[in-house]
Amino acid sequence: MSKVTVFMPVYNAERYVADAINSILVQTFKDFSLIIIDDGSTDNSLAEIRRAVGRDPRCKVTSRENKGIVATRNEGLCETFGEYLFLMDADDISHLTRLAEQVRYLDMNPECVALGTRMMLADDELAPIIAMVGSFTHEEIDAENLRGQGSAMCNPSVAMRRDALLTVGGYRADYECAEDLDLFLRLAEIGRLVNLPEVLLTYRQHLGSVGYSKRQLQAQRTAMAVDDAKRRRSIKLGNGQAAAPATVPATYASTAEIHRKWGWLALQGGHPTTARKHAWKALKLEPFSPANPRLLACAIRGR
Repeated sequence: MSKVTVFMPVYNAERYVADAINSILVQTFKDFSLIIIDDGSTDNSLAEIRRAVGRDPRCKVTSRENKGIVATRNEGLCETFGEYLFLMDADDISHLTRLAEQVRYLDMNPECVALGTRMMLADDELAPIIAMVGSFTHEEIDAENLRGQGSAMCNPSVAMRRDALLTVGGYRADYECAEDLDLFLRLAEIGRLVNLPEVLLTYRQHLGSVGYSKRQLQAQRTAMAVDDAKRRRSIKLGNGQAAAPATVPATYASTAEIHRKWGWLALQGGHPTTARKHAWKALKLEPFSPANPRLLACAIRGR
C-alpha cells in the first residue's frame, strides 16, 4: 500500500488537467497513488484525464454525475488510503520535489497535521505573477485564518495526515466556497499547521476560479467558518479578530479590473513581462479607462 495518496477532483478542466496530472506523475517521490474523480464534467475533461494517466498503475479514475466540490472531496477521502493525503487541483502544477519535501517534513514532525507550501500565483497561461503565502508557523497561520483572510494556507499545496482529517470529520457542505478554511480551523484544534518556505506549487488564476466567480458567497461562508471556530474555542465574537465581511461585490467590476489586479501584483512580484501582458489586456478591454495609463507606464518601466 502506498504511503501517500494524491487526490484530484476535476470539473470542466479540459484545458489544464493533463498538465496537472503530469506534474504529479513525474514527481521525484514515487511511492504514491493518484485518485482522480471527474465530477460530472460536461467538456472533454474525462478524455484528457484518461489520455494523461495512460496505463500508469498508480492512477485510479472515477467518473460520475456532478455532486459538487465538497461531496467530491469527501468521496475522495473515503477512497484514499495510506498515511498522508495530498491535495491537488486540476488546474495547478506541483513542482518536481513537492511530494518528497512534504513527506520528509511530515515524517520528522508528527505533531504537524497539515502542511502547506509557498506558491507561485500565475495566470491561465502559467505566466508568473507573484509568490504568495507569508505565514509559516502554526501560530501565524491560525491567527490569519481566524481573521478570515483565507490565504494562510494554499489548499492545493496542502498535505494532511489522513487520520487527522478523519478525526475532524472531513469537509462540511455548509461552508462550500470556504470549506478549506473551515477544515484548517478545525485541524488547528487537534494539531499543528505549518507552511514550508519553498515555492512548491504553481497556482493558476483564471476567471472561472471560485475567488472570481463566487466572491460574495465565499465571503459569507468565510465569516460563518470563523464565527463557528470562535464559538468552539470560546473566543468572544468581535474582539478584534473580525471575520471577513459578509457582503462584498458579487463580481469584479469588469474583466479589465482583474487584468489590472494581476498586472500590479506581477510588478510587485518582480515579473514585468507578465505585468505588461495584463496591462495591454486591460487597455484593449477598456481603452478609455483612467485606471490603465499608470499601470501601463509602470509595466513598461518594469517597476
